[in-house]
Amino acid sequence: MKISSIKHDILIVVVIFMLIESVSIFSYQKLVLGSNEKDEINTQNIIDKTIVDLTGDEAETLELINEYRKKNGLTDLKPIKSLQDVSKLKAEDLVNYEYFSHTSPNLGTPFEMLKNNGIYYKVAGENLAGNTTPQRAVEAWINSESHRDNILDGRFQYTGVYVIDSEVYGKVFVQIFMGV
Repeated sequence: MKISSIKHDILIVVVIFMLIESVSIFSYQKLVLGSNEKDEINTQNIIDKTIVDLTGDEAETLELINEYRKKNGLTDLKPIKSLQDVSKLKAEDLVNYEYFSHTSPNLGTPFEMLKNNGIYYKVAGENLAGNTTPQRAVEAWINSESHRDNILDGRFQYTGVYVIDSEVYGKVFVQIFMGV
């Protein structure tokens, strides 16, 4: 039986993914607003005090991030509902529309997503990962200079972490960081 070139290439990609114990795809993005933009932010309007109900994977991811921050002399990131909601939107968009990028064809950049959801900040960032466990996702971020920079940025105070199952990566991890 003869296999077409495209089917052959697809088969090779599937086999490679099956052979790799842990596929680790990740990306990051950060934006710092200039001092003349958003200087008069009222943090009481930004921070939603609603308790964030994290899943086991989300709680473990945040715990690992905060342990790493503590080892490096930083305070814990606090999960807030508004960032959790944006992280969820992004994660579901990544999985449902089968892309892996900070810029969503539907939702725009992370910064546009924050603005469109009424979230104002002085500095914000986003880490994305495709991996099988929280530990592997966080290890991949820590081993990447740009992701580690987001994790260790002392200006970040708040976060949203969302983890969703993915046929391609096992799980997709979205973490949004924010400082006010």
